Amino acid sequence: MRTRPWPLLALPLLALTACGDDGGRDSAGESATASSSGASASGTATTAGGESESATAATQGSASDSATTSTSGATESTSASASASGSTTGSTTDTGTGSTTGDVPGFCSEDPPPGFQGMFNADCKTPPKVGTFTPVTEWHKATWTMAPAVASSASAPIAVQLTDDNADGKITPDDMPDLVFISYSGDVGALRAISGDGQTEIFSVASGLDRNKAVAAADIDGDGIVEIITSNTSKQILAFEHDGTKKWTSMALGANVGAYEVAPAISDMNGDGTPEIVVGRAILDNQGNLLGAGTHGVGASDHANGSASMSFAVDVDGDGDQEVVVGNALYNIAGADIWFNGLSDGYPAVGDFDLDGTPEIVVVSTGKVRLQSSVDGKSLWSINLPGGLGGPPTIADFDGDTLPEIGIAGQSRYSVIEGDGTVLWTNVTQDGSSGITGSAVYDFEGDGIADVVYADETNLWIYAGNDGAVKLKFEPHNSGTRLEYPIIADVDGDDQVEIAFVSEPYNGNYSGITVIGDADNSWTPGRKIWNQHAYHITNVKDDGTIPPKADQNWKFYNNFRSGDLAPPDGGLAPDLKVIGPDSCFNECQGADKAQIWVQLGNAGSAPLVAGAIIQVYATVMGVESLVQEIPFDQLLQPGEYAAAIPIVVDTKDVEKIRIVASPKEPECFVDPADELVLEAPFCAVPG
Repeated sequence: MRTRPWPLLALPLLALTACGDDGGRDSAGESATASSSGASASGTATTAGGESESATAATQGSASDSATTSTSGATESTSASASASGSTTGSTTDTGTGSTTGDVPGFCSEDPPPGFQGMFNADCKTPPKVGTFTPVTEWHKATWTMAPAVASSASAPIAVQLTDDNADGKITPDDMPDLVFISYSGDVGALRAISGDGQTEIFSVASGLDRNKAVAAADIDGDGIVEIITSNTSKQILAFEHDGTKKWTSMALGANVGAYEVAPAISDMNGDGTPEIVVGRAILDNQGNLLGAGTHGVGASDHANGSASMSFAVDVDGDGDQEVVVGNALYNIAGADIWFNGLSDGYPAVGDFDLDGTPEIVVVSTGKVRLQSSVDGKSLWSINLPGGLGGPPTIADFDGDTLPEIGIAGQSRYSVIEGDGTVLWTNVTQDGSSGITGSAVYDFEGDGIADVVYADETNLWIYAGNDGAVKLKFEPHNSGTRLEYPIIADVDGDDQVEIAFVSEPYNGNYSGITVIGDADNSWTPGRKIWNQHAYHITNVKDDGTIPPKADQNWKFYNNFRSGDLAPPDGGLAPDLKVIGPDSCFNECQGADKAQIWVQLGNAGSAPLVAGAIIQVYATVMGVESLVQEIPFDQLLQPGEYAAAIPIVVDTKDVEKIRIVASPKEPECFVDPADELVLEAPFCAVPG
C-alpha cells in the first residue's frame, strides 16, 4: 500500500464548536454532536475552566481510543484502533441528526474556535460508478471576429484567468478561466485567447508565430496576473501580458531548443520567489535573459519530425533546488550537467513508480519507451512502443491499483504500460501524420480509475484507464497532429471539469476549438487552471503564481499531464462532517440575531479537495426556506477540521434553523452528520 503524503493522525474527535472555549471543544454546560462515520474514537476533552481531558494517540504499535459526546436528540459512540501510520479502522454508530435546543452556551472569544485534527476512516471508499459518463459538446468555435482567417490549430490550449469577469477590480480564481492557444492559416500563426464559455474573444496577436508552437502561462513578474510565454519562428521566446501586449523578446536560442514546438515550462528553480522559464536545455530568467544552457538533450525525440522541446524543471533529489529534466540528462539552473547517461534524448515525464519517494523519469523516443533513474540516469528498462514513434507520456493510476502507469500515443496505437514495462492494454488509433501526439488523463467518475483523453487524426477518444474500453468516440474532430493534446479543467467556472481541444482541416473540415462537458454534471470537480504542456499540479497555484518551493508532485498526486486532484489511492474518498453549533449570546444583536459557529471536517480517507457549500434553512410558520449559501473552498486532509465559520442568522419568528453542508465531490458516506438542526429559542442576552 502506498505511503500517503499527508499525516494520518489517529487523534480523538474531541471537539464541538463552542463559543468561549479555547480549542474548538465543548464548553462547560453545553453538549453537541460530533460524528465520525466508520472510523472512531472515544475520549473526553479538557478545556480551561474545569473540564477534564483524556486522550490517547497512537505512537507505536496500536492504541485504542474511545470518545463519546452527546447532544439533545443525538448520540454517537465510536471505537477504533490506530496504527503507527495513523490509519484507523473500525465502525461508527450514528443515531439521529445533530441538534441543539437553546441550552446555555459559553461566551465567544474574539477569535473563532480553531481547527483541529480528528479521526478518519481509513476504509472510506466510493464504489465505481456506472452509467454517469454522458459527454456533450458545450461549445465549438471555428469562426472568429479577430483575425478571422487564422482559424485552425494544432497547439495544445492552456486555461488561465486573463480578465476580471466579476467586476471586482481584480483578476483572481473567482473569475472565469480563459483559453489560450496558437491558431494559424498557412505559415501565419496568432496567439489567441477566448473566454472559457466561448462567448468572448479576448485578443489575437500575430508575432512571428506559426502552426508548430506551444504556450505556457504563469505570473512571472509578481503582479498577481499571469503572463503568457511562447516562441517564434526565429527560436526566440516571447512574453505577453494578460491582455496580449508584448512584454519582452529573448535572444535566439538556436540549438538549445528543438526545430518545432518549443514548449515553455515555468518554475522557480532556485526558490527565490521569481520564476525561471525552461525551454529545451536553456534556462531564462523572468525577463528573458539566458541564465544557462545544457550541452545534451532538449527534451525531443531523436527523429526529424519529433524535434521539439518538452523539457521541464522539478526538484528530483529533494535538495530544495529544481533540476531541468530532458530525455538523457539532468541540468542545474546554470545548465551544468548533474548527469548525462549517453542515451537518446526524448520526451520526458516524472513519477514515483516504486513508491520509494524518489522519482523515476519516463522517456519516449522514436518507437521506444524507457524508465530511468532520476539519481544517475541509469536505464531501468526499455521496450518497443506498440504503434511506433510516440509522443509525450502521461502518468497516472490508470487501473486503480494505487500504482502509476504510463500512457503513450504512438503512430497507430494508444498504449498504457505498467511501471515494470509490461503493456497493460493497447488500442488501435490513427496518427500517421506525426505519430508524436500527447494525451491527458482524468478520473471523471471519481472511481479511482484515470480515463485517457486523446485526439488522433480523425477522432477524440476517451478510454477507460483499466482496460481501454471506448467511453467516447467524438468523430467530428480532425487534425494533422503535432504534440498537442486535450486539456481537462473547469474552463467556464461551473464547478465541473470540461475537455478542451483544438482541430484543423486534415481528413476533414472540422477546425477551431471545442469544449466538451458532462450532460449530467456528474464529473469530478477539478481546477480552473492548466498552464503548460508539461503540466503537473503542484507546480502552479490556482491563481497562476509559481510556488517558490513547489511540492514534489509524485509525493502528493503521482501523476503528470493530469488534472486529477484525487491521490492514486484506489477509490478512497472523503467524508464531510459538520459539527457545532453554539449560539454566541454575547454577540447577539438584540433578540432577533444569533451568531452560529460551524466547523467542517473530513472523516474520510482521502482529501476533500473540491470544497463544499454550506446552506442555511429557516422554518417560519412550518415552512422551510433557504436563507443563506456560504462557499467553503478549503482543502481538508483526512481527519482535519477547519477553523469555525461564524454565521449570523435573523431569528425573528423562526422556529427552526437547519444547516446543511454539501461536498462538491463524491463522499463515501452521506449521513446526518452532514447537517445540524437548531430549535428556538436561539438567542438571549445573558443575565
